[in-house]
Amino acid sequence: MKSIFINSERRLRNGWKVLGSVALSVALILGLVLLQKQLPVELRRIVSGPLCAFFGVLLSSWLCLRLEREPLSSLGILPARRSARDFGLGLLGGAALVGAVGAVVFALDGFHLERAASNGAAVIFKISWFMLCVALFEETLFHGYAFQRAIRGMGPRWTQLVFAAVFSLAHAFNPGMDGGARTVALTATFLAGWMLGLCYLRTGGLALPVGVHLGWNGLLGLLGFGVSGEEFKGMWMPVFHGQPEWLTGGRYGLEASVVTLVVLGLFILALSRWKGTRQSEAPTPLTGAQGQGA
Repeated sequence: MKSIFINSERRLRNGWKVLGSVALSVALILGLVLLQKQLPVELRRIVSGPLCAFFGVLLSSWLCLRLEREPLSSLGILPARRSARDFGLGLLGGAALVGAVGAVVFALDGFHLERAASNGAAVIFKISWFMLCVALFEETLFHGYAFQRAIRGMGPRWTQLVFAAVFSLAHAFNPGMDGGARTVALTATFLAGWMLGLCYLRTGGLALPVGVHLGWNGLLGLLGFGVSGEEFKGMWMPVFHGQPEWLTGGRYGLEASVVTLVVLGLFILALSRWKGTRQSEAPTPLTGAQGQGA
């Protein structure tokens, strides 16, 4: 018998699975972050808050999958060779997208770069490690178990819309959200969420979206731009030429530039036309979608 909790196959509805996994993830993240704050300062530089958050979401996902008697690999953690290839392509793609935005803004006399007085190798390691942890955390949270169960309940299009909106709102109170920058930045973040969701849907794995996420954030940080409003001391630093923030993104970073909207929009169109590799090489995220209900 159907109910608000159980579907016709006597399984918990996917909507409740989504809410339950998110609630469990939040609880585990809070617990691990509190533990992380008790570590020595030197160790906290490696065991960062985003890394603890990633392990919190991963543990939550593993527990939920255990209840369903499914392996952790069903989350989109694919064989090493395939994951390495997708991650590498994503890394190059994310960096190329930032490079395209930066090149256009630079050509329009938006800024120039000056070399920062810093240890290059140390800066690269610090920013790359931190951004990798952020990418792992956000992709596992926004395109892992909860995203995949939502697809089973309401299909990919509505799931993309809801999760991209939540992804955008999760950045709504970041630093640098001043005036018109807020509208552009939130729209760009929504498009980024949609793009990263498509990366998962086209491959059935998390390696490609993690790579794109890291390539995007990592290059922004290394160039010294704000990353979703957060400031990073990179290998360079941008010097702005007084152009309006809708062009340069200002303190928030290039993500608040209208050029980003154009570049992400074009990339989403390209991804939408790409058939991907999921059909022949990866498990479909729609497995079990029929008859399970929301």
